[in-house]
Amino acid sequence: MTSYLLTYDLNKEKDYGKLFAELERLGGHRTLYSVWLVAVDNTARELREHLTDYIDDDDSMWILEITNNNSYNNVRKGTNNWLKAHPPSR
Repeated sequence: MTSYLLTYDLNKEKDYGKLFAELERLGGHRTLYSVWLVAVDNTARELREHLTDYIDDDDSMWILEITNNNSYNNVRKGTNNWLKAHPPSR
């Protein structure tokens, strides 16, 4: 399983409940307003292709594999626990 950081710009204030529900179904954790952590058995490209069904054509998305070289501050509750449960690939 690979841990990813997913960030997006959702334009025009549409209803993105389906995207958020799908990220939660995948076991994702929302760590900032437009940043999620997700661990899946897919490549970043496969994950992006899957999630494009849940966003609009004018929205942007970037998915990055999480490494051991990271740092963060003032993120949402539960982030430390999620990262401990889904450590970066070695």
